[in-house]
Amino acid sequence: MSVAPPAARLALLRWRPFRLPLRHRFESATGVLVAREGVLVELHDTDGASGIGEASPTASLGGGERVDVLRLLARHAAALLAAGDAAASAVADGPGAAALRCALDTALLDLAARRRDLPVAALLAERPASSVLVNAVIGGGTAEEVAAHARAATAAGYGVLKLKVGTSDLGHDIDTVAAVRAACPGATLRLDANGAWDEHTATQAMRRLALFGVELLEQPVPAAEVEALARLRVSAPLRIAADEAIASEAGADRVLALRAADLLVLKPMLLGGPRPALALAQRAAQRGIGSFATTSFDSSVGTAAALHLAAALPWDAAQGLGTGDHLAADLVVEPLRPAGGRLAVRGPGLGVELDAGALDALATAPWSEVRA
Repeated sequence: MSVAPPAARLALLRWRPFRLPLRHRFESATGVLVAREGVLVELHDTDGASGIGEASPTASLGGGERVDVLRLLARHAAALLAAGDAAASAVADGPGAAALRCALDTALLDLAARRRDLPVAALLAERPASSVLVNAVIGGGTAEEVAAHARAATAAGYGVLKLKVGTSDLGHDIDTVAAVRAACPGATLRLDANGAWDEHTATQAMRRLALFGVELLEQPVPAAEVEALARLRVSAPLRIAADEAIASEAGADRVLALRAADLLVLKPMLLGGPRPALALAQRAAQRGIGSFATTSFDSSVGTAAALHLAAALPWDAAQGLGTGDHLAADLVVEPLRPAGGRLAVRGPGLGVELDAGALDALATAPWSEVRA
């Protein structure tokens, strides 16, 4: 009688920090971004298969910094490797933890999907989409600058534009949205305040901004003010989306309990990976709340994780995956860039391949590793 070979086990965990410059400064209510720092994570099993993931926390969103991820790996990499398929859930809470969980969850999915010659999305949903609609992301600036970026985005094929608001006074936001609407009369407009307003200002803003045919407004009030978010949603003349408010498990529970939003903004990097984000979307759907996926200005590795999540969601809404347009460099051979306002789902695995030369140029330290 033949005996089946033992299942492959994780044999190697290695990681390398990197820094990606942006093409231009990007302004939002949470600050100005000029570069993106993160850690590339790679898992290998005993059969030689491998998977990659990205841990790029955002300090302004409470996710810690790159150094926090590196500390967690330096202290716990051997235990994480020994945890095998449970590696992502084995990361203890703290700064950088959500981003590291995301990297490990993504790498495990990438490895498993590559072994089966499937895209990651096929592991997340029975019938994933082959492509998803994507919105352009436009940062703050003068009304004229933002309108110019909007015209360029629509010329590139984007039909949905997301504008950052709350970077200045409300009058400036009104002028900016008016300028974009005049420049792009056929575009669908989304706004993101990143929690910049108090409840009174948000009420005024929604009443005035709704006149420009805005589709939805993300996170009008600070993340902790879930009750205010719920009150705003009840009387809002447009749809409300929760973003920073769902970054913690307690916050997400509160948003769902109060039905404080019409939509959830799913960032795998803040939620611990594609699988936890999908689980949250499924919980939200049971309460009649939709979801869409976005990145946190990740490399194409992190963007691929969000893309496969987006392909697994049951709603054909525009996804916030156009942030790669803002990067001046990337880590993969063929960076993920939308065409005609859509992003195709690649495979096998994440559908991206590391560019060793690019990584060498963008890395800030050599590889570190632990072996089983």
